[in-house]
This record gives sequence, C-alpha cells and structure tokens, in this order.
Amino acid sequence: MRPAYLFAGDDAAKLAATLSRLRARAAGEGGPGALEDFSGTGGAAPDADGLIGAIPALSLTAERRYLLADGIEGWKKADVEAVAAALGAVPADVTVVLVARGKAPKPLADAVGRAGGEVRTFAAPGKRDLPGWLVAGARERGIALAPQAARALIARLGSSTARLAVELDRLATWAGADGEVGVADVERMTADTSEVRAWTLADAIVARDRERTVAVAEELIAQGEPIPALVGGMAKRLRGAYEAASAIAAGVPAAEVEKKLAMHPYAAKMLVRSVQGVDAAELSAAIGAVADLEWWTRGGSDYDDEVALTLAVSRAAGGAAAG
Repeated sequence: MRPAYLFAGDDAAKLAATLSRLRARAAGEGGPGALEDFSGTGGAAPDADGLIGAIPALSLTAERRYLLADGIEGWKKADVEAVAAALGAVPADVTVVLVARGKAPKPLADAVGRAGGEVRTFAAPGKRDLPGWLVAGARERGIALAPQAARALIARLGSSTARLAVELDRLATWAGADGEVGVADVERMTADTSEVRAWTLADAIVARDRERTVAVAEELIAQGEPIPALVGGMAKRLRGAYEAASAIAAGVPAAEVEKKLAMHPYAAKMLVRSVQGVDAAELSAAIGAVADLEWWTRGGSDYDDEVALTLAVSRAAGGAAAG
C-alpha cells in the first residue's frame, strides 16, 4: 500500500466500489479499528484537524492504519494547505485516503504525488456512453446485457451510476453466471420509480407551491431522473387532479369523485382532498405546461432538458411563462 491515495471524480459507482474494497482490506488486516473515518456527516466537510492529528499517532493494535476523509471538495483553502503539508510526513504504517466528489483540490493532488502516493480520477460516463458503460459493467459481473436492455434500464432508473450499479448487481444475481438480460427482463425485474417521483412533483404543482415545485424538480435533476419518464407521470397525475377538481366544482360529492378515479382508493381520497379549493382552470393550464415540456424535450426548443423541466414546472405551479 502507498502512503496516500486521492480518489476523485463524479462516477459515484466506482468511488463506492473503491471505498468498499478499502474498508474490506482494512478490516481484514486489522479489524474494524484499522480504518479511522474523518468524513463529515449531513453535508459537512471532513474533519481536517482530526485527520492531521491522527497521522503521527501510534497504534497498539493494527499493523497498518487507514485514515479516510471523504468529501474533501468541501475543505477551505486553509484546510487544503494544512493537510497537504501533513502529507509530507506520513509514517510507514499509515495510509491516508482522500476522496473528492468531483474535482480534487490541486494542492492535495500534488502533495499526494510528492508523498509517493497515487491519484485516480473516475469520470462518470456521458449520456451517450452510459448504455455502453452498463453493458461493460454487466460483462464484468459475468452476464450479458443487451444494448436495448441497457437503454431500458436508464429510462426506468435515470443516469445515476450508483443506482444503476446496484441494479446491475441485482440483475447479475438473478441471471446467474453467463446469464443474459433482455428488455423484458429489465421491465420485469426493475422497479420503475419514475412515476412515483413524478407524482411528488405533480402534487407540488397541484398545491400551487411554486417554490416547492422547483426544489423537487432540481432534486430530481440532481438524482439523474429521466425527464421523459417524469413528463408522462406528471401528465397522468395532473389529468386525474383536473378531473377531480372539475367534478367537485360541478357539485359531485367527494366520495363519488373518488370512486370514478382509476387509482387505489386511498390514493384517490388523498388526490380529491388535495384539489379542494383548487381552480380546475389552473390545473388545465398546468397540463398545458407539461405538454409544452414534452414538446421541448423532443427537440421543440433550444433548452436543455434540465432547464426545460424547471421552466415548465415553475409555470405549471403558477409562475410566469418562459419567454
């Protein structure tokens, strides 16, 4: 093992796999106490002072100590400089592992190199390369994933490499050694979570809560949700809400409206409750905004899909129309 490693990049799956191997090695060599984790929690940056203080410390149990700091992209300049200096005197029985979710601070990359360590960058595949990444990942797991099945997997689960890697592991277990996975297998074995997430977005629109709507949209974008799948789910939910609001406005009892909705009774009850006091005309306009979004994502505008989603849902929730 080298005295220091710096792992960086936006391929969450490869970073997770690398850290899993590190934890397993540390535990195998010296038990649970062989790895000391200084990573922050709840979005906080790692404890730079704690890491620096632990580098020269002595261990009475483990032959090699592993010191981990995950999330170093959140360190301030002073932290980066202090840790870079400390890497110049790493004891022979210590390995410092730094992880940057994205681009690593250059002074740390330089310091790891000077210490005789290693810097590795894991870049997530682009949208065009993602199907090939899945096919290759399946091959590494001993199964064959058809290219069409890879595209179906992305459509159902989004572009998060961490989420897709977990699903590949599950498919590999199901298919067995030398197994083959096609489109039908993906549709049968993977949970399509896009509709549930689309309903969350649509419910914020129904509530006429523009701030919440935009926040949910941005969260889904960050998670790599497939926007075409969100469009279908939102449209379906909003049509149901419009149908319920129109019926209530016409004087139909809530219980009767619930029975006419093509959904689970509890879900119907919650939907009818959510449209009480909501103008059906506003929901009709929201459906129109989502229809525009579908057109935009099919080449009808110069907006990126992410920008188009934010603009459309903001308008659907009562914001100003895009210019």
